[in-house]
Amino acid sequence: MKLLHCFPLLSCLGLLRVGALGLHSLRYFFSFVSKPLPGVPQFSVVGYVDHVPIIGYTSESGKAGVRAPWMEKITVENPQFWEDSTKTFQEIEKVLNNKLKTLTKQKNRSPGLHLFQAIEGCELREDGSVGWIEQYAYDGSNYTENKDPATDTRDRGHSEEMDCSEHLKKLLKYGEESLQRRVTPRTRVSQRKTVDRTFLTGYAYEFYPRDIEVKWVRNGVEMPWESRQILPNPDGTYQIRITVEVQEGDDVRTEYHVNHISLTETVIVTYGEQRGGLESNELVALVVVLSLAVAMMTAMLVLAWAGILKWKVILSLLTIMRCPQHSRRNREGQDTFREVTQTYL
Repeated sequence: MKLLHCFPLLSCLGLLRVGALGLHSLRYFFSFVSKPLPGVPQFSVVGYVDHVPIIGYTSESGKAGVRAPWMEKITVENPQFWEDSTKTFQEIEKVLNNKLKTLTKQKNRSPGLHLFQAIEGCELREDGSVGWIEQYAYDGSNYTENKDPATDTRDRGHSEEMDCSEHLKKLLKYGEESLQRRVTPRTRVSQRKTVDRTFLTGYAYEFYPRDIEVKWVRNGVEMPWESRQILPNPDGTYQIRITVEVQEGDDVRTEYHVNHISLTETVIVTYGEQRGGLESNELVALVVVLSLAVAMMTAMLVLAWAGILKWKVILSLLTIMRCPQHSRRNREGQDTFREVTQTYL
């Protein structure tokens, strides 16, 4: 089943997976549930450019909607874009409804709750080449269609990839200020100890775009990592942490390496060089946290003076507002600066 092939508009839009460092992508996620659920639309579509949502549609809204302000620019070139997108999504909703029913019968499943998902797309690589992707899932498991070579004669190669890549280039131009900005990652390392184990965690935060390479290196060899995950920040940037286990008292040089498209060279942080104080950006964040706390307390004192709040309530809030950074550090023996700033800023 080729959703983008069946509907010319989506062939132009294209869909994309997450790619390598420096990759630009355009992708759509389709999801259809066999039965309506509370708070979950039966059919939904979300389109992304470089992990940023740009367009959305649900069976409840019944029309395509803007997810990124700069997407309004597309109507200058194509005034009917949103109306055409709505019609296309409505047609795909019918196709996926029939597809889900057919699969349920073919797999001899009960007519209960079932889910069909699809991703189709293209990608612009650093070397200038274009890639295409299609992926389907039924009830959470990968699904591959059986094709008859005699009837499946569609040219899967050049034309669809070129249509998608050209449209992606236009979208990158529309959202250039947001999508093609470069924000250099800030870095930090910390240590955490348990009864019999020692862990080092490297942080890279407030960077854009999303793709980044991080690793711990010991004696020139990359160390096996325990956890690594890229998470979004409220301001549209990203953060990542990577944790490795080390031997207590090990004097071998251990380095945290960060590589990002915004950097001219790899940033290398050696554990131990940052001990003894906070970085300047951390001091600024800490001042902001303290300023907010002072402002809150001033407001509560004014209200209390006016008789709106009782002093017992203020005393309770004072107890709650003890700096969580220090209490958590004592309890877990680890640096929690990032958790504190994300929670309170």
